[in-house]
Formats: sequence, structure tokens, C-alpha cells
Amino acid sequence: MKFALCILFLSAAASAAPASRLFAPADHDQIPVRLIARPTAAASLDRTPVQIAHTLDGAQALAAAPRPFVAQSREFWSEVGESELRAGMRITTTAPGALVRLSPQGGAGAALDPAGVLVRAQGRTQSAAEAASAIADARTLRSAGMAVPAGSLVFRLAPSAGSGEVEIAAPHAQGSYLVHVFEPDSAVVASLAADRDTVLVGDTLRLRVSLAGGALMLASGLVTAPDGYSADLAFTRTADGAYEATFTPDATHRDGPQLWEAHAFTAARVGARSVLRDAKTAFAVSAPAARFDGTVTTRHDADLAIVLGIEAAGASRYQIAGVLYGTGADGALRPAALAQSAAWLEAGRGRIELRFDADTLAAAGVRAPFELRDLRLIDQADMGLLERRERALAIPQGRSD
Repeated sequence: MKFALCILFLSAAASAAPASRLFAPADHDQIPVRLIARPTAAASLDRTPVQIAHTLDGAQALAAAPRPFVAQSREFWSEVGESELRAGMRITTTAPGALVRLSPQGGAGAALDPAGVLVRAQGRTQSAAEAASAIADARTLRSAGMAVPAGSLVFRLAPSAGSGEVEIAAPHAQGSYLVHVFEPDSAVVASLAADRDTVLVGDTLRLRVSLAGGALMLASGLVTAPDGYSADLAFTRTADGAYEATFTPDATHRDGPQLWEAHAFTAARVGARSVLRDAKTAFAVSAPAARFDGTVTTRHDADLAIVLGIEAAGASRYQIAGVLYGTGADGALRPAALAQSAAWLEAGRGRIELRFDADTLAAAGVRAPFELRDLRLIDQADMGLLERRERALAIPQGRSD
């Protein structure tokens, strides 16, 4: 009798064990410091809970953290007026075969005739029709799927034009034009990258522009929001010759799932030449409407259930996702399965469960101990990424909270 009571006491103590805690966040994790209650379109969302899981190829290594996209540029843009274009605008190329596009800002009425556009290079003057190895108008470009303004003209300089100083003149220009120069074969490449692909309102994003094939002399830039707002970027030179700038978005211009853009405009020295390069990249801005509160309850019988506590500033349908790593036959942790769940939560504290079912775990061929990685929290009202953790939780052998 005493033995039975002891067993019951131990079982009760085990079931009442305190919940686990998520790992402390790493420096590059995205963690909301404070929450922002904001109006959303959440009221129209489906409130039916959803859970899914599927196996992953354990032989395929996953990146420990998302790698920000690096935009590379061999091009630049310049807006010129009719007086400058009539007299001749100078561009510097670094390789033969540059593509030049002239797009009138006033519409098709300012379209240019290839025979009337002059190219001065290598000591001689030719029409664009003569100096180009290929030429196309707006209709041809649009039929190929390229969205260009009416009246646009694109031509590729023939190899005989070489590289260096080139002057483009249009004696019959009317109004202003956007000039785009792209050098597909150039070794002078500007790179622009943000230090992360998503940023929370109130957090700081760092942008870096560097150059291969020359030395950056200056850099300027701006960010643009989906609602049309723009702000200047103040780039400063770093010890390695690159330029960096920071930007902190606020909630005023955060509008839905559309991406923000960062633009960098650079001038570089390549030998004795001054060369222009422009680059742009995109990033997402999210308003931190909810966050993980750090509490976790796990249950591992046939299935593995991980219940995560969430603190929400406003009611919405929230989604969580995580990658489960399991122990393989060799004793090493490897990717096993991805699970996602979505549920409606009211403002305050709630919970959402990630479930890795027995069939999924069996197909993955793994066992405990487990580790939960790449844990994400998303607001489905606008698909904003609210929180992301590279490593979230260790689940030891036989652990059940």
C-alpha cells in the first residue's frame, strides 16, 4: 500500500513539474522588446485551428540562420534634362557592350529616333543605329515581357566602341529622360546587403555597400516604404573601404506585407576613371503585435507535442513554425521534420501547439533527444514575421512536462 502511494505521489509530482523555458535568444535572433497594439484586418480571418507536419531530408544541411540577400550591381541610373541630352551627356563604361536605355519621362511624345541619337566614342561620332550591335524600342521590349515607359529606346554598344568615356546626345530631345546604363560584362560590381531580411518597428537595420574592381569614393542612399514615404540614408566609410548606414523604421509607414526598399548610389575610382554604380535591395518590416513568453510544455508519447506560450497585444490569427532536429542512428542531431500551426488568440496570454505526429517521426527515422530550431511566430493578418529564434528548445530523452 505504501509502495502504491509512493508511485502515485511521484506520478503527481511529475505531472506538476514546471514548464520548460525557451533558450536565451542569440544576438542575431529577432526578439520583440515591446509589443505594439495596432489595427489589423484580422477580424475577417478564419479562426479554425490548423496543424501540419512533414518530414525533412536529414542528409540536407539547413542554414543555421537565414542569409540576407546580397544585391549586386553593374548599372546606374541618371535623370537628365533636354538641354543636357541635346548637348551630350557623358558616361563612363568599364567594359565593351554596355546597354543604354533612354526613357522619356513625358511619355511617347518624347520618343527618340535611333537615327537621331548620337554616340561619340573612340574619337568618332555615329548614330545609335550605327554604333549599336542591337537595338529595341518600347514595343519590342514590352513584347519580350519587359515593363518600360512609352517611348523607351534601348541599344547595346558594339564591341568596336570599346570602353571608357562615351557621350550620348539627342539633338531633338524634349523634356526629361531617365538614362539607365548596364554593363553585363563589367568586373566593377557594387554589392548592397542588409544585415537581416526582416526588421521590427523600432529596431535598427544595418546596410552595407561595397565594391569589387575599384575603390568606393562616396555613397549616398535612401529607403522607400510601400506607402511612398522615403528617408535619406547617411552612409559612412568603414575601415575596409566599404560604406555603412543604419535605419530604424517606425510604425507610421508600416503598411501590410509589402517590402521596403533600400537604394545606394555610389561613385568609385577605377584607375583614372570615375565610375557610377547604383544598387537596391528589399527588406520586410513587421510591427511586433505578439511574442513568445518563453514558457513551453512538452509531451512525448507516440506523438511529440510542444505547446508554446504567447503574449499578444491584439487579437489575431497567429502562426508558429519550427524545425525539429532528432537523434539519428549515428547519435548526431539532424533535421527531421517541419511543423506549423495556426490559431486565433485574443489579446493577452495564450498558447499554440506544434505537433510532430508519430508517423512523421517514424518516417524521419529519429529518436530523442530532440531540439527545436528555427522557431518563428507570424501574424497572419499581414504575414509579418514577429519573432525568430535559431535555437529554441532542447527536449531530452523521455522528457514530458
